Amino acid sequence: MNEAGVNVREFPSTDSSTVARLPYRETVGLRCKVRAQVIDGNAVWYLLRDRPGWVSARYVDNTGTVRICGDAAADDTEG
Repeated sequence: MNEAGVNVREFPSTDSSTVARLPYRETVGLRCKVRAQVIDGNAVWYLLRDRPGWVSARYVDNTGTVRICGDAAADDTEG
């Protein structure tokens, strides 16, 4: 993550709309991860837990285990 923060995308791609921006060093929960567009050699994207949107793992310091995203419809029904 750079000091300007990181874009939160609607879908896991830089072609997707930016829906928010996380400030530098903000702590957020991660719901799950997928392999998608490669950013600087990293193909992992995280779905945020407490708000809609995706961030590239290239700009995230992950401190725990994040499960792989399953069926999108099933994920939408989880709390």
